[in-house]
Amino acid sequence: MQSRSLLRLVVCSVLLAPALPALQTAPTPAPPCDRYVAAVRANPNNLDAAATLGQCSFDDYVMIAPGGDSTRLMFRSSWSTALRALRHAVDLDPTYSRAYPPLFAMLFAETRDGCSTVTWECWFVSPVKRDGDSVITIPRLVRRNVPGVDPYAEVTNESRASSRASLEEARALADRWAAVAPNDRHPHEYLGQALLLLGDHHAASAELERAAALGTPASRRALFWDRFEALVKSDLGSEARRVLDEAAADPRRDTTRLFTSTIASLNALLGRYRPPPVDSAGARQTRARIDSMVRANPAIMVPEPGFPELLAAGDTAGARRSLARMDSAMAPSVNQTRFARAGGEYLWSATYHVALRDTAGAEKQLAEIERVLEYRPFQYSLGLLFSDPQPWMGQAWSLAGDLAARRGRPEEAARMYRRVIGLWGGGDPDLKPVVDHARAGLDSLSRR
Repeated sequence: MQSRSLLRLVVCSVLLAPALPALQTAPTPAPPCDRYVAAVRANPNNLDAAATLGQCSFDDYVMIAPGGDSTRLMFRSSWSTALRALRHAVDLDPTYSRAYPPLFAMLFAETRDGCSTVTWECWFVSPVKRDGDSVITIPRLVRRNVPGVDPYAEVTNESRASSRASLEEARALADRWAAVAPNDRHPHEYLGQALLLLGDHHAASAELERAAALGTPASRRALFWDRFEALVKSDLGSEARRVLDEAAADPRRDTTRLFTSTIASLNALLGRYRPPPVDSAGARQTRARIDSMVRANPAIMVPEPGFPELLAAGDTAGARRSLARMDSAMAPSVNQTRFARAGGEYLWSATYHVALRDTAGAEKQLAEIERVLEYRPFQYSLGLLFSDPQPWMGQAWSLAGDLAARRGRPEEAARMYRRVIGLWGGGDPDLKPVVDHARAGLDSLSRR
């Protein structure tokens, strides 16, 4: 069990390494943006200059040391200056589409990577903090090789703590743009993304589906993860299955963003067992060799009785020790970065804690499962990328609803029951008892 978790983390580290630009060699620096600042100041109505300033500033990774003081590094280009110019441009002409991409990119940004002009390495990162109409981006050195520390977690958490004003501004801008360009997919995409980040999932799903209907196959491909996340978080399982099936059947889908095992995991999330196919002769041969080795070398150790056997035998103390060992094996090691992850072992652990009347222990394990759906963005959630293709999460949500109902939290219980009904209703027929249980639980809450 522990080795499986470690394998998942190793694979994820390999996949996510290219997504950490601050830990890579600096790209060729963009030219200084000062000339565009001067052009905007000379003519505030120069829309092209404003749009170019915004894009140049967003792309500029370079830091400088004012007065040669390397202890006070700052970015060469100011996002606040660019934001003011871009806001002015879309105020003058709400249909001026060139100004919107860099404007939304900065309003949605959670980090800004910084590169040294001396070493040309990008070992710096800054949170993006809102201060009135401006944003503050102060670079700091990335903490490297610190056991159990995600070098970006602290920065993104700081950014998210002050992001609401930027997201609300993005929503208002996209709403205004959509009003003057209703048949353009782009404002609906930005509006849907802003609503998704603000937690208005139903409204986000409506806007993103509108953007998909107005778009092209390529734009729908790029929008898959946002659409899927909004639909899942709205408990719209049938629509989420439709979007997933459309992506899975697309012969031109980007398999680096949506690979076969991920499709199987997402199907399991939605109550369908669709194991990934073994699509190569080499893979089949490897599997056959492994099976042959297992048969040729049977285990000679008699396995110790597990939790169910110990509990059935009345050995409660032994069952507690067995469960403690199980939970210890599942816990991340000191040197392991914490990612949102999930596996059926968390459900079994929660079920065993319930059997021992340890409700708090069960809820702790169920909270780990819940973190998978709270992880942002969905595209990089380990629990969704590498989950078991066998559907099981609906049972965890159902158990969470039962525990919440018993502990006098009816709103939480209803939310979990509705999730089971919404995401697993219409799934595989053998999961219908789980859905029926959730419906009965929800009906019981309504009659209280």
